[in-house]
Amino acid sequence: MKKFPLILILFCSIFQINAQDIYDDALTAASYAYAHSKKAYGANNVFHTQEYADKAIESFQKVEDLADQCNCSEANETAYEAKSDMESSLQQDTYERSRYYAKRAKDLGSKILEQLTQCQANAGDTYIGDVASAEEDDAIASATEEVANKQLELEQKRRQLEIEQKRLAQQIAEQKQRQAQFEAERAAELKAQAVIKDKAELALQKLENALQELSVVLNNDEEPSFEAQNDYVRSENDLQNESLDDTKNFYVNRAKELTRTAMQQFASYED
Repeated sequence: MKKFPLILILFCSIFQINAQDIYDDALTAASYAYAHSKKAYGANNVFHTQEYADKAIESFQKVEDLADQCNCSEANETAYEAKSDMESSLQQDTYERSRYYAKRAKDLGSKILEQLTQCQANAGDTYIGDVASAEEDDAIASATEEVANKQLELEQKRRQLEIEQKRLAQQIAEQKQRQAQFEAERAAELKAQAVIKDKAELALQKLENALQELSVVLNNDEEPSFEAQNDYVRSENDLQNESLDDTKNFYVNRAKELTRTAMQQFASYED
């Protein structure tokens, strides 16, 4: 009968240690889920949003399962909600609505980290009662030392998790910086494209007018025989999906076509 209290203490200690391991795994999965959610929300198009949303769903599922194992019901329910929002994000066909659900999941991801941390703290406060006699003090001390060593190991894992979270935060910050730089460069390029568009279309219009006027003079007619093309007039929205070089090449090709058409129409005036 004297062995029973010691076995009970050891069992409780091992159970507590295993529970802490599950909490650490759950916190790690939650950190990845939160990071993927932030990337999904911060993406600049629906394809990247849904790419990170798919990764976040997998991580939220892990959090949901682990939170259930360590009896953290609040984190389990919140992870389920976040996973559902990310699944809704995948089902959307517009950037705005996909990003909307990604933001909801991101906010829940931050909440999950708080809930898991609180559950872990409460679990760590569980008290193992004094059920052993004075004859078992040495065995209890040994078990206590083992638990203390395990808690030290858990603390080291927790610190490693904090380092990983900081690394992920730095990666996200660097990605945002690269995105901002890209958007600034793209805005400058679009401005240059718009300038070329306006000047090139005006020059081509003048060239067409000159060719029409020349055809009237040569044909002694009131109506020009040279037919205007006007296929070079575009809106600024047409510039969105092309580069500065693409814009230049477009107007160069239109000038070549206009010149080639004029040469064909004036071929009869050759010596």
